[in-house]
Amino acid sequence: MRTLLIINDNSPAARHAAEFALIIAQKMRADVLLLNTAEVVTERMKKVTAGDVDNDFEDHRASEMLRHLRSLSDDGNCFKPGVAEFGTSEIMETAVSDFINKNDIWMIIKGMPDSTSDAAPKSSLNIHAVLNRVLCPLLLVPEHWQIKDIERMVYIADLRYCALQIVRFLAGVAREHKAALSIAHISAKGLPDISEKYALDLFSEAVSAKVNYDHMFFNNIKEKDLAKAVDVLINGMHNDILVLANHRFHFEEIVGRYITETLPIHISIPLLVFPY
Repeated sequence: MRTLLIINDNSPAARHAAEFALIIAQKMRADVLLLNTAEVVTERMKKVTAGDVDNDFEDHRASEMLRHLRSLSDDGNCFKPGVAEFGTSEIMETAVSDFINKNDIWMIIKGMPDSTSDAAPKSSLNIHAVLNRVLCPLLLVPEHWQIKDIERMVYIADLRYCALQIVRFLAGVAREHKAALSIAHISAKGLPDISEKYALDLFSEAVSAKVNYDHMFFNNIKEKDLAKAVDVLINGMHNDILVLANHRFHFEEIVGRYITETLPIHISIPLLVFPY
């Protein structure tokens, strides 16, 4: 069973990301685990067991976020993910990373507040330090991105070094969402551009033939200004998820050297970052 780990810092951005994570969990038939990195308000949860007419209480206390996600999950007619939580505000990056690797977490999800927001608490968890130590990808969800089903995903890479394990992972997600998956080639710094014919042949032979997904496409991006290229991929091509590899090719030019408390202003859709 896949498990999505949601970073809960008790902020509106975290709540927003958790609601999107639940949609992904329902599509991917995955469970959800909340990692509380801030103090949370809790109350005892009622037992929900067959024949329990007295409405006894469970022994543990549940956060408001946990109760909210369970309530949303109960409202649907699709797969109902298991939802649980753990953690405290004192949890450290090494402990989180060890937990993720030992428990084979499928994806980490974190809400990202707007750069103009003063209300969001500063996280005690360095999420990039975690990403540098784990094997699963990290999905960063902008706080004011409108939640929707995933219809289009785009992976930015130099096609000559495109990671097949990333493409296969993305194809698996796209398949369950009935979404289109695009590989956007942008030549790595210092490498020459590739011709359209060579690019199409390379995509067909080295990527498409090795990844079984019919709705996978290729774009040869010649724009050298990466901010403009990202704008076209987001606003011109209407992609819902932007995908990069950590510290590879264009990551630092698009995101910066590290993932900080907010996303760059030109990234207005969820950003999925794979470990290098």
